Amino acid sequence: MTCPGLLGNVISRVILGLGMMFAPAAWARAQQGQEVVLEASAGAKLGIAVPRPQVSGIAEAKASADFHQVLVKDLDEAGPFAVIRSGQPSGTDPASYKGWADAGTEWLVTTTLTRAGDGSVEVVAQVVDVKAAQDKKARTAVFSKRYTGKEAALRRMAHKLSDDLMARLTGQPGVASTSVVFVRQLSPGIKEIFQMDRDGANLVPITNYKSLTISPTVAPDGRVAYVTYKGGAPEIWGQRTVGGPHVRLYPVSGKVDGHCFCPVWSPDGKRLALVQGDRRGNTDIVVLDVATGRVRRLTDSNCINTDPSWNPAGTQLAFTSDREGGPQIYLMEEDGSNVRRLTREGNYNGSPAWSPSGTMVAYVSRFEGKFDLFVYKLGDGKSYQITTGVASSESPSWSPDERRIVFTSGSRGGMQLYTTDLSGNTLRKLTAFDGCQSPKWTRSR
Repeated sequence: MTCPGLLGNVISRVILGLGMMFAPAAWARAQQGQEVVLEASAGAKLGIAVPRPQVSGIAEAKASADFHQVLVKDLDEAGPFAVIRSGQPSGTDPASYKGWADAGTEWLVTTTLTRAGDGSVEVVAQVVDVKAAQDKKARTAVFSKRYTGKEAALRRMAHKLSDDLMARLTGQPGVASTSVVFVRQLSPGIKEIFQMDRDGANLVPITNYKSLTISPTVAPDGRVAYVTYKGGAPEIWGQRTVGGPHVRLYPVSGKVDGHCFCPVWSPDGKRLALVQGDRRGNTDIVVLDVATGRVRRLTDSNCINTDPSWNPAGTQLAFTSDREGGPQIYLMEEDGSNVRRLTREGNYNGSPAWSPSGTMVAYVSRFEGKFDLFVYKLGDGKSYQITTGVASSESPSWSPDERRIVFTSGSRGGMQLYTTDLSGNTLRKLTAFDGCQSPKWTRSR
């Protein structure tokens, strides 16, 4: 089947080497009487209080800015916690437990920050279930842990404590210590790959080619891969070993006929699914075995197949194709068999991102020139709208705990990074600069 002209402008930009991917899309459910919202979690939140730490040998302002405020923000954004901010007693001894409980506190987190003789900082954290402990008139800890590091690592220790508290409550670690890898435009024609903490701090460059470098992907062990035009034609570069140098991964040798883009690591870190274009403007999805250099074609049709996304087991891929007219989300097995259409509503859907549990696929959909985020819940066989606003929302990527999605939003050229929970009600801005695209949320870097 020959592709219609709907995607001509998008593919022409790819073939011309401007680094633009398959245009993200969003559609609003105008035909429905009400908006459907996917709840991120159910049940009441646990009331948690985090009084200021006891500090010895460290400036109070430093301890507050780099540890206490970071910890409170992490817990506030984690999801299951409700941070208690009013009605707090002045003490934290057993005699104060009733006051903390009356304020709505269930977990009371006390911390001490002490500078050791060698200049390192020791953080001791203890959590008391005040409602259970107030009858005993004694400090009964449900959590106790010690952290050590340099003073510059206070933020990291706060993140680690938050993640440990999440693990204690839910059985799964939190995402405060995770990172977001993304593309940032530095000047016309110059884009590089950057990394920052999940809360937007500690921005560091990953590439410095002074060229067009786009489409980052992160393997489970932290290796990156991406598309760069630093040699003229687009090539896929990245790391073969953890912490190793950045080398060309594809084409393995010589040149390929057409363009390559949209690489994505498989869950086992051994393969890269990517998109290979031809001179006619058609694109197909292929899989590269990184160790051997062997390439296997998964799709073979006279249309656009792009945006591959692996399921967590590495046995299936979601992708975008216009084989039936407008772009839609499809699924297929890892060998390219059993292709079936996922999205049925809306006439322009793209950029699928499979959730960490494999139960949902996030994607973007266009309606009246505006893009929004949707989530297709595989168990329900239904799509749910996440974002609704005047700005376009594009390039979704799941948090490792599946509670939030990072994405870009704004006008063309003015895109910044945001996160949202699955209800769409807790939208948070991560960046204070424009030119962001293609975020990838990862626990491994």
